[in-house]
Amino acid sequence: MASILTNNGADTIVRQCIGLMGELDPRKRLYALTVLAGLGSAARTAVPFILDALKDELPPVRYLALQVLREVAPEARVMVPCLIKAVQDPDEAVRRRAVNMLGDLGPDARLASAALVQALQDPCSSVRLSAAAALGEIGPTTATAVSALIEALRESDVRLRSIILATLVKIGSRAVPRLLDSLHHPDPNVRRYAARAVLKCPAGADLVDSLTDLLHDPDPLVREDAKEALQ
Repeated sequence: MASILTNNGADTIVRQCIGLMGELDPRKRLYALTVLAGLGSAARTAVPFILDALKDELPPVRYLALQVLREVAPEARVMVPCLIKAVQDPDEAVRRRAVNMLGDLGPDARLASAALVQALQDPCSSVRLSAAAALGEIGPTTATAVSALIEALRESDVRLRSIILATLVKIGSRAVPRLLDSLHHPDPNVRRYAARAVLKCPAGADLVDSLTDLLHDPDPLVREDAKEALQ
């Protein structure tokens, strides 16, 4: 396989890699993908075969194919549809990678908002964490996404709640109406973190009065947070 690298011309190398990607031996498929990644945009003719590799039976091949696609065809119009599908991959490492890559695309990945909202309910905690962070990276998003983030504050994972808090603050004023509603949420964790988010949002200073009811909240942690916030 190393002889591929000794051939002259990217076109020749790409053709040989395409041939290897049809091999039964997964090591050859992985090798071909690695070589294509090194060629970058010079391997654009291999994009259809890289897309096929995203459907490979082996998770390591699908995982690598995502990374190779970013090197060869990094445009959002190519990447986003593929990543949205990969968010539903049966392998958690592939799902996590897809979610992280959507976050890396930033605002160009806004069409993936619904897929990321669904990923907030992923059985894998690391995928949920990545989805919450990615929603913050893609920027202002839908009311549905804001509601899903707020509901996810019910999670026991403190790291996830902290990431969601940061994401809601990034979303800013568009999140405020839902956050104010959630100050009366039945779950105390939601009330606590919603109050924090409200104060950190751009219009938070004008909304302090909305937090006074939390001083009489039945949960002591909510009362404590409200007291600190209002000082």
